[in-house]
Amino acid sequence: MSQLSEAVTRAWYQNEKWIWLLLPLTILFWLVSTLRRIAYQRGWKASVKVTAPVVIVGNISVGGTGKSPLTAYLVSELTKKGYRPGVVSRGYGGQSDHYPLIVNQDSSATTVGDEPLMLFQMTQCPVAVDPVRSRAAQMLCEKYHCDVVICDDGLQHYALARDIEICVVDGKRLFGNGFLLPSGPLREPSQRLRYLDYIVVNSGDHATNGLEQSGIRNHPAVFDMSLKPQSLINVFNGSTWGIAELKGKAVHGVAGIGNPERFFKALEGLGADVSCHGFPDHHQFSRHDFTFDDGLPVVMTHKDAVKCSALYGKMTPDNFWYMPVSADINDGFIERLCQQLDTVSKE
Repeated sequence: MSQLSEAVTRAWYQNEKWIWLLLPLTILFWLVSTLRRIAYQRGWKASVKVTAPVVIVGNISVGGTGKSPLTAYLVSELTKKGYRPGVVSRGYGGQSDHYPLIVNQDSSATTVGDEPLMLFQMTQCPVAVDPVRSRAAQMLCEKYHCDVVICDDGLQHYALARDIEICVVDGKRLFGNGFLLPSGPLREPSQRLRYLDYIVVNSGDHATNGLEQSGIRNHPAVFDMSLKPQSLINVFNGSTWGIAELKGKAVHGVAGIGNPERFFKALEGLGADVSCHGFPDHHQFSRHDFTFDDGLPVVMTHKDAVKCSALYGKMTPDNFWYMPVSADINDGFIERLCQQLDTVSKE
């Protein structure tokens, strides 16, 4: 299945001709998704409004674009401004017999999902998990007195009413061949970007042409974001290792995220000699995934680390590390967002 996924992803971004065979399914996807969106826009289906402003952080394409680091950035910056933010997540990959769930230090990724647990560790703010996101959002408002709710990966979840929409765009991969699923990587047409409050371009050095082709070159709120590695943290004992130590060192890079290649290139950019081991997004790791038997450091993402920390019981290896990243966004973004939040709160 992972090999099929890799082949399809490669076809999306290299514009391989065989992907046209999937166009009939794309037309069906477009029809269903358009009717669904219209149903919410015209009130045929109800969107639930909660008692605090809701900020959506999402994307219009599948795969990793940097939503979670941006969510953590928003929590940090809004807290500094005096807000009490909380985070809502679908909790993909988690399994529970009841919802909503509040993530805490004892939560496991198998119950709440890998991204919610990672976000809690990054932010230490209230994180609520529920497939019914409005239910989780209202709990944050009532139980934790959150005065702003950030919904991670909720752009297409129209059942939750929103006040501000932020879309994260991969500045290097952009929108692939521009087609909707499954013949392309898009969840919604790129024209959807024109109606968003903010567009955040992750590593956007090469984004200009793609943004122009999407018709949003003159969008009033396009901001650049870069992801900065902080240090290496041991998965099992919490010790740290300086980023500079990677230079010239052979390591195993492990990533089960939407775009593993981005992580591997980041390690190579820090001077590491990387043996790459990519897995599907939200991959459930086992010990068999780490049978390298050469003693080299194993470096993974924070999202992967929260799933691996319980694999080895008391006999834990000492060469497993993860590399957290923080978002850096150009000046003006958070000030503009706070002004908009203040306006929304007074309405």
